Amino acid sequence: MDRYSSAPSHSARRSRLRPATRRRLWRLPFPAALSLLISSAIPLAAGADESAEVTGAQVYAYCVDCHGKRGEGGANGTYPRIAGLPQPYVDRQLHAFKSQTRVNKPMVPIFKHHRFDAEVIDLVAGHVADFTPPRLSLWPYEPTPEALAAFDDKAAFAAAGADLYAEACASCHGADAGGDETGKVPPLIIQYPAYLKKQIGDFARDERKLPADGRCGELDPAQAEAVISHIVEVGK
Repeated sequence: MDRYSSAPSHSARRSRLRPATRRRLWRLPFPAALSLLISSAIPLAAGADESAEVTGAQVYAYCVDCHGKRGEGGANGTYPRIAGLPQPYVDRQLHAFKSQTRVNKPMVPIFKHHRFDAEVIDLVAGHVADFTPPRLSLWPYEPTPEALAAFDDKAAFAAAGADLYAEACASCHGADAGGDETGKVPPLIIQYPAYLKKQIGDFARDERKLPADGRCGELDPAQAEAVISHIVEVGK
């Protein structure tokens, strides 16, 4: 049994925060407030007030501006939808941001904070995993004229997307683009097409790495759009 299946309920995981510290958070800019919250997110005193505990929800409050109140993302995929992503995957990505094996510049100051440790990461990852994925209007996908021009017609574009997905993506993300049973591979059908397009480009430019990054980044832009269109069709 792995550590995820044996862990207590995510909503029950929490650390303590002094009331005076909590009041100060709302007066500080981001990321200073998050840094202060992280510094206080580890148990302080055995007799601390139970009502002053920090939960994953309280830490996540500083993620809302980009990822939305329920992890729905925003700006049409500039900020990814994280609701519905499995806890092991979210946990691994947060650790990757902390170690800078995956880089997102606005998040660098947060993850450099020495108290953003495994406990805080687990709190946030667990909270995100508990979100119910909201419905998003992703269908139909509208490819760019340049992508369509690379194929004989829309039927050829659709057929290529299905074939390329089966060849390059299905072995990891599943035939239905729903991820895998371990929770370590994310579902794709819940994600914004614009975000998927950027990630494929990041793999192609070697800006993001995974064990299967050669397959993720081997698609040209037109092929990438065909695959994304197929994912949207599967998930509609």
